Amino acid sequence: MDILHNNDCMSIVDRCFSIKCPHCGTQSNLSAVSIPRYEMLVRYKPERVVIGYRCDSCNDAVCLRFKTGYFAVASGKINISENYEEIENASVSFEFSFLPEGIRDDFKEALTAYTCGCYNAFAAMCRRTIQSTATDLGATGKDKVKRQLYDLKEIAQIDDELFDVLNQIIVDGHDGAHPHLPPIDKERAEVLLLLMEDVMHQLYVRKGQLQKAEILRQQAIKAKKEP
Repeated sequence: MDILHNNDCMSIVDRCFSIKCPHCGTQSNLSAVSIPRYEMLVRYKPERVVIGYRCDSCNDAVCLRFKTGYFAVASGKINISENYEEIENASVSFEFSFLPEGIRDDFKEALTAYTCGCYNAFAAMCRRTIQSTATDLGATGKDKVKRQLYDLKEIAQIDDELFDVLNQIIVDGHDGAHPHLPPIDKERAEVLLLLMEDVMHQLYVRKGQLQKAEILRQQAIKAKKEP
């Protein structure tokens, strides 16, 4: 993608990107609406630039960060890499109503950190969530978490290195400020998110949904018996 000396940026406008919108959660195309000016880029020569887009589904603003390629000032052209970095992640929805209060608060904070792209903080809060779960369920809670981790390894076919990282975070992580947890990038965070959602669903949501369904069934039976 190029920005020309006369601020012709049609190569950027014509380049279509599709992401999951951080605002509406829809997989949507983006339209470029705010592009850096040529003369400002020549003046400051930034290594990275932000381009403003509109979500074609909800019309809200979405920003993507790009690396600048080269400054060919003699020919009046600045190259912008097509590889982008999402500044905001889409919010993660989850059925929190079946989670105990302390666990719910910890997991909500974990998901907030994930949405903000703070992946090490996300990992630390996931560890805290698992600690709260173990306290709530007792010794069996940690065993169930371990089983979910091994199931994920088989189903998702994750490699041994990533499995060891997840095991350190979820099972063997340290208390307090978690100074020894392994660093987490976006790709690892995505797998950790999948694991945490599965753990919370299996330990709390599924049980809560079944109990709710049974209560509704009993109420329906009682209503039929009443004259």
